Amino acid sequence: MVSAILMAGYNNKREVKRYSRIVADNYGEKFIETGYKPLRKFKTVKNGKEENKPLIQYTLENLFTIDLIDEIIIVGHQMLLEQRLGNLIKKSQKPCYIVNQNSKIPLKVIKQFNILKKKVKQTSIAGNVIKGYAHSTACQERKHALFVASDSPLTTKEFIERFLNKVQKYQEQSAIIFPIVIIKDDQDKLGRNPLKLLNDTQHQLSNKKDSYGRQGFRLSSLTFANPYFFNINTVNTAYSLRKCLNPSVQFKLFRITRNLGYPNVYSKYFLRKDLSIREVENITSGFFDGRVKLIPITGEEATYDYDGTDFEYVMISNMLNAA
Repeated sequence: MVSAILMAGYNNKREVKRYSRIVADNYGEKFIETGYKPLRKFKTVKNGKEENKPLIQYTLENLFTIDLIDEIIIVGHQMLLEQRLGNLIKKSQKPCYIVNQNSKIPLKVIKQFNILKKKVKQTSIAGNVIKGYAHSTACQERKHALFVASDSPLTTKEFIERFLNKVQKYQEQSAIIFPIVIIKDDQDKLGRNPLKLLNDTQHQLSNKKDSYGRQGFRLSSLTFANPYFFNINTVNTAYSLRKCLNPSVQFKLFRITRNLGYPNVYSKYFLRKDLSIREVENITSGFFDGRVKLIPITGEEATYDYDGTDFEYVMISNMLNAA
């Protein structure tokens, strides 16, 4: 059975303002999110009946119904989550707890996972990861947990179950397992470009490739990980690089890979165009100081996360109503 950690953290106003400038400068989009994003309401019409649900509820309801998951830990704004989701949580037949994002990382946990306070602030993504994990049965049993982002309302129950079934084969040899979702077109429905890689794994999902033999992939809202087996101090850096929003971030990424012993990653991806999935696994394994496994999988809808722009809100709302 699996512990699910539902990540519902939030940034302070300064970070939100900084990110909104990046979005405007690099994407030309309007950032509309000023409140607590996990509780942003999305309106859907099902069977002629209008519903208004907070963003996080779409994912939470799926987790409630998955038999492989036996407990749920939500990390975020405890007071607001309890106010909005308290009645729903009480109806759950499986244990569901809320961990306050602003709570301190216990000293025992800091020592247990060799946490460096300068690298892992208590309200950072890494801080939330380890606080959620520390409250789980998975932590007590030194097992992997399923980490789930709360901002991807189109991630289906079927997608989560399919991923959980696939990880059983790899979890003993891997510290972190990511599903990488195949994107068959040059852009997805939100106009985002996939990462183009040679698929040298056993998971061959499509015959469609570009002229260099590559296929497009994007990350989803899921990660299956065991913090006992990788360096938690690396998580915040990885998270800050995840979208490669601007050239400075891209160059930082390539400096990191060069220091890991991969000086030609820029050339392999942009010039030779022969970077493969297994090479990315090796690079990220060196970065996290723990074995990383990437599993190609279908399910493009699981990559559509709401970051806070007006365009995303409109598009995801339309897709929710069409589902």
